[in-house]
Amino acid sequence: MTKQTSKSHGVRTETVRIRSLLSSASPTWSRRPAWRGKYDHAHEQVTNNENWYGDEAPSLGKSFTAKKTAERQQEVVQILVRAAKRAAKAGSKRLAQTYDALADKLEECGPRHRCRSLACPKCARAFQKAKVAAQRRLVKKLAKARPGKQLVMANVIPLWMTYRPDHLAQLDIGKRNRWLKDALAAAGFRRVMLGSADISWEQGYYQLHWHIGMWTSNRKQLKKRLKTIFPSTGTNWKPLAIFPKDKKYRRPVLVSNTWSLGFIPYKHKAIKLPDLLRRNRTHLPELLLALDRTEPSDGSVQAQAQCSVRSVGLAAGRFQMRSSSRGDAQSSVRSRWSCGRLGR
Repeated sequence: MTKQTSKSHGVRTETVRIRSLLSSASPTWSRRPAWRGKYDHAHEQVTNNENWYGDEAPSLGKSFTAKKTAERQQEVVQILVRAAKRAAKAGSKRLAQTYDALADKLEECGPRHRCRSLACPKCARAFQKAKVAAQRRLVKKLAKARPGKQLVMANVIPLWMTYRPDHLAQLDIGKRNRWLKDALAAAGFRRVMLGSADISWEQGYYQLHWHIGMWTSNRKQLKKRLKTIFPSTGTNWKPLAIFPKDKKYRRPVLVSNTWSLGFIPYKHKAIKLPDLLRRNRTHLPELLLALDRTEPSDGSVQAQAQCSVRSVGLAAGRFQMRSSSRGDAQSSVRSRWSCGRLGR
């Protein structure tokens, strides 16, 4: 993109954008993800199907239509452009160029040219819809094989896993996801789990946490066991950890009943973008850089099950899945959006 786009932004400078800086910039800033990874084919199946970008099923609610997402996309681009101007004024030329490059990438995201970035509201929504479609079918299949158990949503909140906006360069969601799986595996916690990482804005910092759907016959016992694995205090926590001032928010584990499948879109949202646009525009650019260097599948937590969806599934009304859990051969369905296995 060149200076001709300055009118659409209103504040865009006449500097020619240098896209190669995305890959050569310091690790402190955003880098283009290595898309030729394990789940690249699954990512392509989503971004190559425009149905995921429209308002076809599954619905994410009235606040997350394609039209409103496009409006938020423009807001995000403007925020990045202003952040680039502030960085340039402060003498951070490389950071300014990185913000500009990300703004360009998001603005150019469109049919047959999707950016695949989690910083992009359009692409993030498409990946969210694909995961929701796959997991809704999978959950129904798994529930039939567990008639005596209840599906709950466990919120795992490592209270030390907090990040100030200027420390988000240290955030590696894929690495943290592996930490979660290792912690569960080390405690012998092996059961079917379907979850996703989430980043929320708290009292001046970002909190990384997870929403995980699982089956149990004793919700209180499940919560007790999870609290043993993820305690509210720890001797090995990082010294810069930030904690809520109000003690009632210092709860590392919450386990809630699920009365419908409506919790599935919620747990795959990654961030609450509407809330961030209202409360945290100033520090949103740093988070967008962190999301841009994160692959769409990095935040998914799958244990003892694999779920996937083909890009043609939405248009044709077909979802081919495969789930596998110990002693659960009858619940097998075929699929290809695989997100990993606990203790791999």
